[in-house]
Amino acid sequence: MTLQSVNPRTGESFGPQFTDMSASEVAEVIAASLSVFSQWSAAQPSERKRAIYAIADAIDAHRDELVELSDLETGLGKARLTGEVGRTTFQLRMSADAAASGEFTSPKIDKAVDAPLPQGHPELIRTTTAIGVVAIFGASNFPFAFSVLGGDTAAALSAGCTVISKTHSAHPQTAMRTAEIAREALTTAGFSKNILNLVHGHEAGKTLLKDSRISAGAFTGSRGGGRALFDMATSREVPIPFYGELGSVNSVVVLESALNDPQTFASAYVDSLLLGNGQFCTNPSILYLPDGSAVITAIDENLATREAAPFLSRSTKASHDKNRADVRALLKPRVVNGKAAPSVGFFSSPEIHFSTIKDVSANPEALNIECFGPTGLVVTYSNDAELLELLAGIEGALVGSLFASADDPQLPIFARALANKVGRVTLNAWPTGLAVTAGQNHGGPYPASTSPLHTSVGTSAITRFLRPVSFQSFSEGLLSSIANNIEKGK
Repeated sequence: MTLQSVNPRTGESFGPQFTDMSASEVAEVIAASLSVFSQWSAAQPSERKRAIYAIADAIDAHRDELVELSDLETGLGKARLTGEVGRTTFQLRMSADAAASGEFTSPKIDKAVDAPLPQGHPELIRTTTAIGVVAIFGASNFPFAFSVLGGDTAAALSAGCTVISKTHSAHPQTAMRTAEIAREALTTAGFSKNILNLVHGHEAGKTLLKDSRISAGAFTGSRGGGRALFDMATSREVPIPFYGELGSVNSVVVLESALNDPQTFASAYVDSLLLGNGQFCTNPSILYLPDGSAVITAIDENLATREAAPFLSRSTKASHDKNRADVRALLKPRVVNGKAAPSVGFFSSPEIHFSTIKDVSANPEALNIECFGPTGLVVTYSNDAELLELLAGIEGALVGSLFASADDPQLPIFARALANKVGRVTLNAWPTGLAVTAGQNHGGPYPASTSPLHTSVGTSAITRFLRPVSFQSFSEGLLSSIANNIEKGK
């Protein structure tokens, strides 16, 4: 099969055609990546940091070129994409800094205790080592920050792993050019370009993940695609960890104490809902409002002024429109629309569905449908008890948001209810806008992610690609030598 870029604003194809890689070509890429793994994993963290910084510097230097190309492929807009390039290079440097600091790699020495068991034990040193060659499947909606050089790649490279990235069909030219720039930067910095490799093609991705030389996988995308890859990774003869972020239906709970300015609140809600045309795994999927709230009328008025924006691809629009229709069929909600969609390109009019907690309780499957695009669901409730009961039964999600005054006695109760279901809880802040920082957690109970113990954003993402090893009963000299070597990455 062949793949060609498509401009989502016009629906027209452009640029070169890419032929899917064969199984033998994928095998050659894996062999190349494996051939430099030992050298890369054994390099001092300061040297890996230097190489990763070189990549980040090169991407920054080519920012305008990459933004221009990516805007043609994704329709996300140059302002948004410029910011995303900045986020991408920031997280590359941040991950490299964290790994070089020894925060995740410094050894833990447990001196021998001369006593009977269970108190007594030999001398032990617990260290970490890079897990191996990592296969990374990038996202459609972030052509930089969750793609070839996204957070998964930044974490894996910082941990000492070599990376093979499977390009996404929504932006193949952006992926290819990004990788080309990064590989050139590695070479210029004195490292092998094979520290980072690419494969392209649906079957090539499956071949990659099934290969016994791959030690871990990471993915950002849909539930169906992520679950299929997870099953593939865990059903291998030698199963491997697979860190999938599978999208999310995120709950936003609004208590009466928060509704002092309906117009401002409604505008902020619609802004968050339609950010990136709603193509964010953190968008405010379901907004729970008290019965009779003035916010409802304000939302109606605000949405009516909003323009349609392009989807990332034809398939993204098709999936969204089907899911939107399914929610409509289940709930038969009151529907409010924004401005009409253009007749060319991949567009759908913004739309918000209004329902009641009684109706969604009778059709709970509607709460599990992710409308990845410009569609929101507003659910009204009459008392806190019925809302808490509903929240207890929702699926796992990446983020839940709570709007309430600081002195509202119900605030801690609802915060705990959300924390039981999500990986991040925001207070008086919309779920969109994901900070890249040490304290971040971007994950959550299934189906939000395949591993609720880990994050794909922030410095702790590095731990996914480090394997613990303990050394027992070494002499003090050897123990010290090993500790120094591990800490310095020798």
